[in-house]
Amino acid sequence: MAEFIQKVFGNKDDNDEEAAESNELLNKVPPVEQVMNVVVFLKDRSGIHFTLEDAPLTNCSSLLHLVIHEQGLPAEATDVFCCWLVSPIIELRLKKHHNPFEVVQRWDELCARYTDASNDEIHDSEPVLMVQRDVFFRKEQEKHIQNEQILCLLYHEAKYNVIEGRYILHEEDYHYLAGIQALIHLGSFDSHQHVIANYRADLIKFYPEHMYAQPRFGFLKRSNSHTAPVEELFMEAHRRASEELAYIASRDNLAQLYRKYLELLWTYPFYGGAFFNGVVEGKTNRLRRFILPNPDVRVKACINTEGVCLFNQAKVELLLYVPFTQLSWTWQDLPWDGDSDPPPTLMLQFICDEQAQNEPGKPVTKLLQVYSREARLMDALIETCVSRKLESLASNPDADFLDGGVGDTSERKILNKLEKLTLETYTQDGEQLESV
Repeated sequence: MAEFIQKVFGNKDDNDEEAAESNELLNKVPPVEQVMNVVVFLKDRSGIHFTLEDAPLTNCSSLLHLVIHEQGLPAEATDVFCCWLVSPIIELRLKKHHNPFEVVQRWDELCARYTDASNDEIHDSEPVLMVQRDVFFRKEQEKHIQNEQILCLLYHEAKYNVIEGRYILHEEDYHYLAGIQALIHLGSFDSHQHVIANYRADLIKFYPEHMYAQPRFGFLKRSNSHTAPVEELFMEAHRRASEELAYIASRDNLAQLYRKYLELLWTYPFYGGAFFNGVVEGKTNRLRRFILPNPDVRVKACINTEGVCLFNQAKVELLLYVPFTQLSWTWQDLPWDGDSDPPPTLMLQFICDEQAQNEPGKPVTKLLQVYSREARLMDALIETCVSRKLESLASNPDADFLDGGVGDTSERKILNKLEKLTLETYTQDGEQLESV
């Protein structure tokens, strides 16, 4: 399949020159001041202040070691975390040799290249230097962590992704996680101390907005309306967590509570991924299709060491998850043709259970185009993840390509919503069958 996608869309090496230009944005920068004050933030909302006397020589590796030393973290933290520059419009993982101060000096140029933001939005999107989970740190490695401080930081980052609606979960899992979070921050449930009014006031701290927000018009009912008010379910989740995890809470064992929170998220295949902005072509019913073109759907692409996931956060739904074992990909950036300036595009081709009508028993492949200024960044991340997988497999032939093995029953079953996407269908020999 990889050969086919190269045959249709060209070889990825054709874009090496443009990739080199991208690297120049991070490597060729004007000099910075010798002495600088810097604050490095962590996902628990704490900040660490440093005065650096040799800022031009301070790379991300050095900064990470300073943070780890200041926080008293064990040496294994260097594998778990890395430096990121985070803003409302783009998040960039920095390599160990990058100098963050020099990258910030070219921030406007990077945003103009990799986002659709306006000049005003770019001007207002001052980045924050953060130390957070490294996207290349495998979930299987994370399961062996015992250090409470590392688990705490991973917990806070996971909690942020849940409450901000970046991770889209099954509804009952939101309540389970809220119960554990309440046990960590509010203590064990006490019917005299913990009353329904307090839970109602704290919903914003424990749930993503779509779980408690009311529709703008009172006569509209939400499709996922709850059988009981969310605050009541929240209180019940706290009570249940206090009972089921009493053996942990009674010993004030925060490390185990952090682990319980993370354990549920480990069952989702997109955990620990990096997020990118994109647009895909949605699909309407046949009647509307004759009148109106298919709508553009804004998506969040989440890429981790196992595969690619697409979320429609506006409608709170997971559209697609494809593990690397079933994926071929490439990207293209067509030149301006005088009439239009097409955005860069990430091509995702994957095996589908659907079978060709004229060849029963033979599965087909689907092709999805994700339009995004960050297509080049997504392509580079996928390529690195797959390369690392293959290197690991070569050094350990008995290991499975997947972390948990093909038969890993601990992962949540993810149902792709292909019917909501405009896809092209091919046989595995490369013959296009239809446009769906």
